[in-house]
Amino acid sequence: MNASSDVVLDVKRLSGGFEDTDHQILPVLTDVTFSIRRGVSAAIVGESGSGKSITALSVLGLTPAGFSLTAGQIRFEGEDLLTMDPARRRKLSGRGLSMVFQDARAALNPVFTVGWQIADVVRIHQDVGRREARRRAEELLDRVRVPEPARRMKQYPHEFSGGMAQRAMLAMALACQPRLLILDEPTTGLDVTIQADILDLIADLKAASGMTTCLITHDLGVVAENCDQVVVMQQGCVRESGSCAQIINTPTDPYTKQLISDSRLVETS
Repeated sequence: MNASSDVVLDVKRLSGGFEDTDHQILPVLTDVTFSIRRGVSAAIVGESGSGKSITALSVLGLTPAGFSLTAGQIRFEGEDLLTMDPARRRKLSGRGLSMVFQDARAALNPVFTVGWQIADVVRIHQDVGRREARRRAEELLDRVRVPEPARRMKQYPHEFSGGMAQRAMLAMALACQPRLLILDEPTTGLDVTIQADILDLIADLKAASGMTTCLITHDLGVVAENCDQVVVMQQGCVRESGSCAQIINTPTDPYTKQLISDSRLVETS
């Protein structure tokens, strides 16, 4: 396998920002460059406002209104997403790339049952009928360890706890059979025990499917325990990237050193 085929996501000199009232671009991302190897557990870390979430949304083509990319490339499995035909990109964003958003209950539609929402994604991306889609949706809920999946299929998002809603969103993402799964702060708002359960579940799903995962997080403790590769961002720029062991144990950038110090991580041998 050559070097390029070993990289699932390659972001080069990505820049962009929000347009102000004078139609000037206020920079949010500046020359963001990093790559993620196929099959790894990666993380993009940084404080609030570092640009990590807008970078992830740029990969998915889901940036908010008023935001524009002004330069750079986003190559997924060798194809530049930014120059790709829109129909091709939509298809790829469904099957090749998927994302679990922060605040799972808010991301679910409150007026439809959880089962209907997962089955709808299955129908769109797996091209099956309604009955088969519901069967597969129930299987997916079981796969993400939702107890009594047949009963839970009939419930609405407000009837799910935060941890259970996060599992439902994982089921929905897996319905797309992604090769790269991005998870934006997947443990925010969950208690410590549920956080550990969700992270263990993500690791097990990754191992079973061979997909690449990328956590978007501010929590270096989570990164140290769960990731192979790390990208550190501050104010829309990449400050440092490398293996998790290198970033945690021998960081070279002052900002990374400060993050590690603030997180009270203990150097490992």
